[in-house]
Amino acid sequence: MPERSPRGPALAAAACAAAAAALTAAVASGATASVDVPLSRAAVAAAVDSPGLTRAAQVVEHVTEPVWLYLAALVGVAACARSGRRRQALWALLAGAVAAVASPVLKALVGRTRPALDAGLTGSDGGAFPSGHSFAAATVVLGALVLLLPPARSRARLALRAAAGALVLLLIGVDRVWLGAHWPTDVLGGWLMGAALVALAAALAARGRPATGRPAPGGPGPGVRARR
Repeated sequence: MPERSPRGPALAAAACAAAAAALTAAVASGATASVDVPLSRAAVAAAVDSPGLTRAAQVVEHVTEPVWLYLAALVGVAACARSGRRRQALWALLAGAVAAVASPVLKALVGRTRPALDAGLTGSDGGAFPSGHSFAAATVVLGALVLLLPPARSRARLALRAAAGALVLLLIGVDRVWLGAHWPTDVLGGWLMGAALVALAAALAARGRPATGRPAPGGPGPGVRARR
């Protein structure tokens, strides 16, 4: 099976990491307040006025706790390793481990307060940036799409996977803002950091493997038959 070149994932990792660093600096300086505050107030006001939707959002909050997402990822890692794709399983596992450690450390370093804990809609506490739910979801969902699942056999199947993954991330992100647990940029930061980790893991998993359409080092080139 042809392997991906590490160049593309490495560039994606660098871009996401740079965007995450810039966003972190903007959040720490208070530059995002003009966007975060009105969006958060509107979301929480809608949540208070829509108790049915809010109860559903609270269920989503509990079901998508980072601990459950990481445990689900462990099942995927085990299945990937059993299928013989141990390199991808290892790097997916390491990405998840780094995310699980980095999230609380970053929350403590940035020290951002949550937007609406006084509304009583969420059971979350601690620092706000980045969103732990969004960080974990991006790492797990993107890790599954990029590393753990076998390559899609058609563009339609690939598009379906991507759409499903995007829907899950969007649902969790909106849920965090709706309940007043996070500012919108907390969610964006979690997405960017998770994407950066998975892209880096994909680049490292692809190192030392032949890129698509290229012969392995020392192997016969295209159209060349090995002598018997």
